[in-house]
Amino acid sequence: MKTVAAHPDRNAFRFRRGGRIISMSYREFGDLVEDLAHGLAAIGLKHHDRVAILSENRVEWSIVDFAVMSIGGIVVPVYQTLSPDQMAYILMDSDVKVIFVENRYYFEKLMQIEDQLPELKTILTFEAIRNVDHPTTIFKRILRLGDKHRAARPGWFERTLNKISRDDICSIVYTSGTTGDPKGVLLRHSGFIESIINTEAVLPLKPDDIFLSFLPLSHLYERVAGNWTPLYRGCCIAFARSVPTVIEDMQAFHPTVLVSVPRLFDRITHGVRQKIRESGLIRRLIFRFAEKLGNRLADVRKDGKPHILLKLLRPVARRLVFQKLHRYLGNALRYPISGGASLSVETARFFDAMELPIIEGYGLTETHLVVTLNPPGKHRLGSCGTPVPGIHIKIADDGEILVRGKTIMNGYHNAPDLTASVIDAEGWFHTGDIGVLDENNYLTITDRKKNIIVISSGEKIAPAPIEAKLKESPYIDEACLIGEKRDFITALIVPNMQMVLNWCRDEKLPYEDLEELLPSIELKRLLKHEINLRQKQLAWYERIKKFVILDHPLEIRKGELTPTMKVRRTVLEGKYWEEIDSMYAKEQDKGGNE
Repeated sequence: MKTVAAHPDRNAFRFRRGGRIISMSYREFGDLVEDLAHGLAAIGLKHHDRVAILSENRVEWSIVDFAVMSIGGIVVPVYQTLSPDQMAYILMDSDVKVIFVENRYYFEKLMQIEDQLPELKTILTFEAIRNVDHPTTIFKRILRLGDKHRAARPGWFERTLNKISRDDICSIVYTSGTTGDPKGVLLRHSGFIESIINTEAVLPLKPDDIFLSFLPLSHLYERVAGNWTPLYRGCCIAFARSVPTVIEDMQAFHPTVLVSVPRLFDRITHGVRQKIRESGLIRRLIFRFAEKLGNRLADVRKDGKPHILLKLLRPVARRLVFQKLHRYLGNALRYPISGGASLSVETARFFDAMELPIIEGYGLTETHLVVTLNPPGKHRLGSCGTPVPGIHIKIADDGEILVRGKTIMNGYHNAPDLTASVIDAEGWFHTGDIGVLDENNYLTITDRKKNIIVISSGEKIAPAPIEAKLKESPYIDEACLIGEKRDFITALIVPNMQMVLNWCRDEKLPYEDLEELLPSIELKRLLKHEINLRQKQLAWYERIKKFVILDHPLEIRKGELTPTMKVRRTVLEGKYWEEIDSMYAKEQDKGGNE
């Protein structure tokens, strides 16, 4: 509430509703948080009661988040894409008493598991839901109830805030994970405070910064980096309508900070390159000149002062090329931030050349998010940066990254044995990630420990760097390596559907749509060429010998991707076991993609 007092008239949020853009000031936001806190108290919410949120990103999500925590409650975010059974597991395990749902769609999803939730007492909705059997209360009614409660109890909100201990649990966040049941991570007020302050010390914000929010708030990455951190500094948060509209929303809201996952930056890079390929010769030559100049300037900025000729040519390149990309991204962006997965070096160099260096970081739910960040102006391609203040990192003998500091979680909910298995006696949290620290303390992530593939001959392969290399191809949207206990490495490949269609038209192939193109021998040859081009430097045992083309983009709602767009390898192996087995069938060893 200090930010509300310091900047009452500054915009806290901007969002579209009813076809127009609405602004909400910090004063309005603070009043709504206080009204809702009073309203929740009026309906019986008590200290340490669990409150779940099942909704897309919207300003009400943030209001609920702060209101619940301000009266000592515990917030349990629920991923919108979870199946009803997965939702039931989280709501039962966390003992949720109250849940906020966005609309009828999510309400009906909740009703599928109603009989499994005996402790759930109250369902509150952001939007009106009519003609349903289960009693619900709309958000606005709780605000009105809170307004009356507030008028009758002056000073109650401040007294309640003062009763909260820094070490109280304020949220249980269930890890999306790529395998197994989700784990409820116990997180406290002090851990979030430390994480936000330490992050902002490395990546200083300005009060007039505008963040674009499009990743799910149910994931800690967006909630902390894209919501709480800007609110701490008094910045404005603009809500995008959806992932497909991000670029349009950037052009409408002009964000200065974009918290994203690598996939968006990859798609921007591939999209720009495709437009250049389709343009005339002069434009292609100008772009190549500007990109080479931009990369050269980026390199010398790290090593020393640029040559006078480079400095003279930079305004020309900026006017002809760089500024066009800046306008495409809203014409105000200064901090593109990437996390959740490794960023490809090709994409990083492209943005470097365009004078928009991407700040890559590393963090986990179990560490209240941020562990490392690349300092602005000192970032290193391929690295996720150095530890933020208060965080210590060491690499175990087997290559696992260990983290220690004040932001380590309290543990896993209802799982003391699991907690003891990841936090050792000296307080080191075992992340499950494999990585290396260089002489300047920059961390590079190799892969997840559990993702390491051991083929039948005993060689160990880290799939993530190879998959990232493959996705540098404009024609490959996703790649998943297979090979555990097998004789060689294979892959499941998801083409970039639009790019392969464009390629098909350029080549004047006789295929009218994706349904005809995807099984074609021409596409197999194209993808084989793209794969071979990117695995020349790999060891023999790391090279992909065969691959299967999947005919649809991977989706979060189908369980194929985590909310931060990481591939769930075990899910794909289960869904496509027949296709995978066919690549290893002896009678096909002379066929396939070899």
